[in-house]
Amino acid sequence: MTEGGGVDSVVYSVLGARFTSAKPASPMLARALECAGREEWAGAYDVLQQAVSDPSDKRAAHFMLWEVCQILGHNEIATAHLLAALQDQPVTSRICAKPLRRVLVLAVPGDFQANLPLDALLGPPDNELHILWLKDPEAALKDPLSSFGPCRPKFDCAFIAIAEDARHRRALEAADLVTRALKVPVINQGRRIAALSRNGAAQLLQGLPDAIVPLQTVLGRELLAGSPDLRFPLIVRPTDSHAGKDLARIDSAETFQSYLASVAQDLFYVAPFVSYQSKDGFWRKYRIIFVDGQPFPYHLAVHSDWAIWYYNARMELDPWKRLEEARFVGDMQKVFPERAMGALLAIAARVGLDYFGIDCGLMPDGRLVVFEIETGMIVHDWDPPDIYPYKGECTRAIREATEQMIDARLAIRALPPNNEGHAGS
Repeated sequence: MTEGGGVDSVVYSVLGARFTSAKPASPMLARALECAGREEWAGAYDVLQQAVSDPSDKRAAHFMLWEVCQILGHNEIATAHLLAALQDQPVTSRICAKPLRRVLVLAVPGDFQANLPLDALLGPPDNELHILWLKDPEAALKDPLSSFGPCRPKFDCAFIAIAEDARHRRALEAADLVTRALKVPVINQGRRIAALSRNGAAQLLQGLPDAIVPLQTVLGRELLAGSPDLRFPLIVRPTDSHAGKDLARIDSAETFQSYLASVAQDLFYVAPFVSYQSKDGFWRKYRIIFVDGQPFPYHLAVHSDWAIWYYNARMELDPWKRLEEARFVGDMQKVFPERAMGALLAIAARVGLDYFGIDCGLMPDGRLVVFEIETGMIVHDWDPPDIYPYKGECTRAIREATEQMIDARLAIRALPPNNEGHAGS
């Protein structure tokens, strides 16, 4: 229990186990983190399964199992562990002795894709985080402040970290109501996040100069199977797909029939395929994080295939790729031509969020091609510095910009006289 909050003093992250100085409160949890630090996930799982039987370890062990089960590919079991951790108290906290800022993070129970993991970006000792998990959006919509359960911690501002997903619509509505009731500065708005579905973002960004934003059309299985009007090549994915699951390039009607036979979903995003291949034959996908309207480079993935994610680009294997990434994150304006930089600023203005990320490519003529707009893209400094010596600086720039944005919001707010449970005193 903590002063004035009645919530956990820390929830340990197995993902950051090798890079954190947090000391677990029990030998059992310490053993689990040791296994995680060695990426012995099955061993960590076995230890944590024992830990949940100890009342003093139960809550933290369930939370850690939420991470471990996802790593092992058991997402539904993972979410069940998260809900078990939150059963009696929907707030988890990372307490700091003398924080410069105290942030309430609004999140929704789900997998790693469900929320922006702000705890990976805003580290101690300057940032104290309290995560309010909106377990019951309908109840929050009726009585916003009931979401806190028995205890409400002290905080200075709120940050809506829920990522866009059709399943999160009511939670995003509830988040807006909760933050409005708290009367504190708020980073991001639920209604603007909800507008960033793949087809919503594409519609929002249509007509921007120097940006190619392929329209995303939602079509059902039956219509797709019998449509004679499809223009190939095209990109298709189920509407609930994340991280490239069941994403495919389709070049013919025959290939489309085979694709439909291989997936079970009934609704799909369909978009024209845009070739963004570079002159050297490789494909490049850039990730940029926007903070308070300004773009910050985060990473570059270079691959021999059009379907790129950072994990399949295997950047650690090719020094030339990392040198190129270092140039990008070191000075984005030397890599992006003027028209692409202009497109980024126009996108920031059109999206209207305080914090979000974009995955994009560059066309040979200097235009930007937009793949995805998202608020849940993780920013962390967990990559080994001996392989990626340049990543610490770009992560630090994003963190400092985010802290400055929060501080600026706090500086202009009027402090209420009695601040119990609202803004920091």
